[in-house]
Amino acid sequence: MKIKNEKLRREIIDALKSREYSPSGLRELAALLNVSKSDLGAFKRTLAEMVKSGEIAHVKGGKFCISKDIGLVAGVIRFKQSGAAYIELDSGSEVAVRREDTGVSLNGDRVLARIIDERGGGRRRRDRAFGLHARVIRVTERAKNVVIGTLKRSMNFWHVVADDPKFYYDIIVADPSKCAVEPKPVDGDKVVVSLFDWTQRHINPSGEIVKNLGKSHTPMSEYKAILVKYGLETEFPDAVLSQVETIADSVSQRDIAGRLDLRNEFVITIDPSDAKDFDDALSFKRTADGYLEVGVHIADVTYYVKPSSALDKEALKRGNSTYLVGTVLPMLPFKLSNGLCSLVEDEDRLVKSVFISYDASGDCKGVRFANSVIRSSKRLSYEQAYAFLKEDDLEKIRAMRPPASYMTASSGKPLAELDDEFLLKLRTVLRQMWSLAETLRKKRMRNGALDLEMPEYKIFCDADGYAQRIEKVTYDESHQLVEEFMLAANEAVARELFDAHIPFISRVHDEPDEERLNEYREFLDSFDISCGDLTRRREVMKVLAEIENHPQNYLLKTEFLKSLKRAEYRASCDGHYGLAKHYYAHFTSPIRRYADITVH
Repeated sequence: MKIKNEKLRREIIDALKSREYSPSGLRELAALLNVSKSDLGAFKRTLAEMVKSGEIAHVKGGKFCISKDIGLVAGVIRFKQSGAAYIELDSGSEVAVRREDTGVSLNGDRVLARIIDERGGGRRRRDRAFGLHARVIRVTERAKNVVIGTLKRSMNFWHVVADDPKFYYDIIVADPSKCAVEPKPVDGDKVVVSLFDWTQRHINPSGEIVKNLGKSHTPMSEYKAILVKYGLETEFPDAVLSQVETIADSVSQRDIAGRLDLRNEFVITIDPSDAKDFDDALSFKRTADGYLEVGVHIADVTYYVKPSSALDKEALKRGNSTYLVGTVLPMLPFKLSNGLCSLVEDEDRLVKSVFISYDASGDCKGVRFANSVIRSSKRLSYEQAYAFLKEDDLEKIRAMRPPASYMTASSGKPLAELDDEFLLKLRTVLRQMWSLAETLRKKRMRNGALDLEMPEYKIFCDADGYAQRIEKVTYDESHQLVEEFMLAANEAVARELFDAHIPFISRVHDEPDEERLNEYREFLDSFDISCGDLTRRREVMKVLAEIENHPQNYLLKTEFLKSLKRAEYRASCDGHYGLAKHYYAHFTSPIRRYADITVH
């Protein structure tokens, strides 16, 4: 944990490490450092923070010393379902903790522990085999004060069984019929328990029921449990709602003034069948000079969300929309996320447009940007778009059902209601788009981009929230079409900002560490797959191609992903290893990602 007053922290550490120092209490240490009365409060707070972090210890007699000097280490304890555990030390290493040595710690707690070395010297053979381990001395900070679980009645008492299998203990609670929660919890209900201070290991932890989430294992109770577990907000603050109320319900002529009017252009959206918001749309045409021009139109969220406004601050706090099975907790209020900012079919919407011109070989010949207004001609699901790419029989296309209304914010007009002329136009445009997208994709792969797509399964729920079916998501041409043009727009925007010397947030993916790649090479060797130097991109591409049809493809690809670094946001343009791009930013999803809002 970061200490707020770093200067004072450094002075305390220097004092405790000095040869002249002998363990002292608060008053003596304050006098040693010449702490004035006005600074005494800050001094006490800093000491408390340092004790909590485990950097220093508050030992018998109220004296302070460096934790390491008395054989103590600090870290976070992680439990296994067996009750045994290990500590992730602040130094970066790990040390095992026997079940009987976990004290009153719980999964995720910050603890102070003593390292015990029994290698070769234990009283029992089992101890000698175990060797180096740790014993928890003190919990310095609880990971959580509330626990979610199912209320159970035993013969003589009530207890709660935690949802988290790593929360090893049942929690004792009072008779729920006498608690202040309404409705009164009964046996089998999902509840939230506020933990009391737990100081004696031989007695189970206890707590107070503070919320009844409903019958366990029902969609609503599990949904509510997720909200509590991750601290997700379903409601927006009054200041945000007040600001939203000042925004009109539709796009006005005043909003459109000065914008490029594309409402008569053929613009489409392609999204999952259960999409809740639509932030990107596409258009396509051949220019007068013979080039192919793709228009990528992204919801102009920042027309409504101004810097430092209540809306902006709440979006920053949330960071992104959270998608649960069958529902979404939006970053922006529904009036914007599902309404004015969502590029729904046949409605005027404000967008930021990126127009990219290509020749037949897929070489970029020009980029231009505009604040525009569009009116989406058709909302397509990926399945529908794929049908247009592959199916020539219009009647079979018409027979495709639109997404169920409870699954999506907008189903669009059913294909069965569209005439031949419109369907033929859709098919022609989509196939032209794919022809270019396929060229761009092949070119990107030749330039060193890595194909890291993994099988994905999607759960669809009925109107009551119960799982209805599970489908494998096939990453087909319809997905690839959208991806190529979104990647192109993100790259074009990043390059434009970089060339204009405008500070912006890049999406960066650093090259992997050589050590991790060598470990992966050894892993491949156990499957009799030989490879060369994986620090060379071409060798990585060769390996990925080789394992594509391997019976253990999923495992092999998963292990490769583990050897890569995580992509992150950064204020410098340091390149994207996976995409093989030098300039890259997130621009195409401003309804659901705050990073995109900053770029806008």
